[in-house]
Amino acid sequence: MTAHTRSRPRASRSPRTRRQRGRWNVSRVLRPEFIGLAIAALTIAAIPFLVDVPAVAAEARDWLTRTFGLGIFILASLSVLGGLAISRRSYTDWKRFARQASGAVCLGLFIWGALGLNKAEWTLGGVDFRQVTLGGDIGRYMVAGWLGKLAWMSTLVLAAALLAPGATRAFARNAPGWVETAWERRWPHRVAGAVGRFFAFVFRRPGGGGAHEPEIVIGGTLRERLQPRPVPAFEENPVQIRPSIDPGGPMSAIGTGAAAHFRPQTVVSPVDADEDEPLAELEAGDEDAPDDPQQLSLGLGQKPGWQLPALELLNAPQISTNRKHDNAARAQLIVDTLASFGVDATVVEINEGPTVTQFGVEPGWEVRYKDMSLKDEQGKLQLGPDGRTRTERVEVGRTRVRVNKITALQNDLALALAAPSLRIEAPVPGRAIVGIEVPNDSATVVTLRNVMEAKEFRDLAKKTKLALALGKGVSGVPIVADLAKMPHLLIAGATGSGKSVCMNAIIAGIMMEASPADVRFVMVDPKRVELTAYKGIPHLAFSEVIVDVDKVVGALQAVVAEMEARYKKFAAVSVRNIETYNRHPRVLNKLPYWVVIIDELADLMMAAPFEVEKLLCRLAQLARATGIHLVVATQRPSVDVVTGLIKANFPTRIAFAVTSMTDSRTILDMGGAEKLLGRGDMLYMPTDAAKPIRLQGVYVSDAEVERIVQFWTDDRFRNLTPETADNLLEEALTEMNGDGDFAVEESDPIVERARGLALQHRHVSPSLFQRRLHVGYVKATKLIDILEEEGIVGPREEGESRKVIASATDDGLY
Repeated sequence: MTAHTRSRPRASRSPRTRRQRGRWNVSRVLRPEFIGLAIAALTIAAIPFLVDVPAVAAEARDWLTRTFGLGIFILASLSVLGGLAISRRSYTDWKRFARQASGAVCLGLFIWGALGLNKAEWTLGGVDFRQVTLGGDIGRYMVAGWLGKLAWMSTLVLAAALLAPGATRAFARNAPGWVETAWERRWPHRVAGAVGRFFAFVFRRPGGGGAHEPEIVIGGTLRERLQPRPVPAFEENPVQIRPSIDPGGPMSAIGTGAAAHFRPQTVVSPVDADEDEPLAELEAGDEDAPDDPQQLSLGLGQKPGWQLPALELLNAPQISTNRKHDNAARAQLIVDTLASFGVDATVVEINEGPTVTQFGVEPGWEVRYKDMSLKDEQGKLQLGPDGRTRTERVEVGRTRVRVNKITALQNDLALALAAPSLRIEAPVPGRAIVGIEVPNDSATVVTLRNVMEAKEFRDLAKKTKLALALGKGVSGVPIVADLAKMPHLLIAGATGSGKSVCMNAIIAGIMMEASPADVRFVMVDPKRVELTAYKGIPHLAFSEVIVDVDKVVGALQAVVAEMEARYKKFAAVSVRNIETYNRHPRVLNKLPYWVVIIDELADLMMAAPFEVEKLLCRLAQLARATGIHLVVATQRPSVDVVTGLIKANFPTRIAFAVTSMTDSRTILDMGGAEKLLGRGDMLYMPTDAAKPIRLQGVYVSDAEVERIVQFWTDDRFRNLTPETADNLLEEALTEMNGDGDFAVEESDPIVERARGLALQHRHVSPSLFQRRLHVGYVKATKLIDILEEEGIVGPREEGESRKVIASATDDGLY
């Protein structure tokens, strides 16, 4: 059945109504609300014409910044958080919402107060935060007075309790136990000891430590002051310092072990007992005497032949009495630091050297335990008073501590000892210990005379004329070597590390023990600084120190020629080496040893790398039996200077402080030289050692070198001047420069060209004539000699340079 709906007919609009709607009605526009809004808008628009709005806005901004500080960002953050909470309808759970909102407000107040405690060199707008706190005036008022600070701290507690109630309850419940554990493990004592040591270090008096001032034990829990007392020189039992804490537990207070019973003693450089009285009498008899020793009268006029200089030409050994370090306290600190990282170790040996002190550490044991449940006779588990099963800790095994666990803590040990660098030798060759080398507070100068007076050097000097006094090891024992057994020495190190001093010590030591009839030197010094002081000594194989790079190759060729000539002499009498040759009954004139000293190999490798490398390798391979030995030094130990062939033929090496491990590996084929301290601290790698030996090199002053040179160049030896090998050098230079026609006459046209070239310059040299006239070195030197005879150039100055003293306007020149 279909439903019928009745619709109401639409009323028709009259034409009058449509005309009224289409007409614009003014009464609707001029309504009161529109008129009011227009008047307000016009008034607001007129304000910028009457008031400086930017200035007012800037003042308002500065007022807000000065009043609220950076806390205005805290208010903005709280506003943003509140808006997010409202948008997510978090207010439906009004209890949780109120707790979190209150916690956020407390946290914001705490941060605001923290800002009020600080100032900074910041500027925001026109406000300088050096005059106003970061929290503004409100933040400053929040933490004003002790009540304000107490209320400020309470906001943090309220914020933690409101934002994280569970964690806060857990912290409050466990805090007493934590405090008790910390007190039992003596953490507050460690902090107090560290603070005490810090203030003792900061407020220490430089240069203090008089005779009546007690020493401060390093690493003590408190600043323990102990009066020094004499210590017996001999100990029946070896030094053993065990960790004062459990290696598996936290670190305890330092100084409760052997350091607490330590009494400091004055450390004196080791001098022979029979020499103590002469030194004491010399100091007591002449207190106002100068530091430099005076040469003793040797009576050379009564004895013919060469005479060796007296040891009194060298400076006397220096006695060090200003040591302030406490070796026992440092040893205790080492074992406690290792124990804090779970490494059991014992210091069984302390060797104090001039620069570093070596602590011999013996690795301990890693013990494994297991908790076993206790049972009664019937096999049932035993229960304790608390109802838990009773257990017993049983050792199930033990293994030695790995050495790499000690070496891995190198930086941590350096931090604990406040040392600039540490070197760990693991293990010490021939010993079942790990050596930890710690720098001393002050280094002791090791003089050349101190080592030469030692028994080790005197015994070696009786066997060879090439005895070298190198220095003293980490235990203070003199280190000496025989250059004849090395047989060649390579020295490398950075600038200022002691390389040149070591070269001077080698030369001075040989000159103190060998005459020119025993040892001759071939000195090559491209830098013209170090070896020029030995000019004129009778030990020189050539009449001069080779300083011109152009003559270096010729000098090395002359040495090779001498080596080949010696082999021919050996073959004539059927001997193999120089020692046998000098002892042969048919030999009347003994051959001296030759020591070739090259101060800077890098300069030679830049000038003629192929020729220098070839000649050095040939000499290093063949010259040992003929008594010719090489001592080569460089300050740039790179692979293009110290090549593989040179390293293979120089088995004995000395490395001073270098800048990187790469340089150390280039010299020693291992790291370690980059951790040296400089100023003579070196690693000595002999041919029969698996690892380098650390020692402090001897020091030779310029005054000592001058006294030795003056001794050998004195007029007392004017009738004993030995023959030189300049003919070999001239032949080598002749062969190197090509043809052998070097006769120059005054009528030769080349002389006229040389005159004209000299008058065009203020200084001339053989190298200038070689380049401009295309002649060899020998011919160039003869041309300069002719010009000197004519009065055109002056005598020789530094090196090969000559000053031109004539001019082109002089009569007779043109």
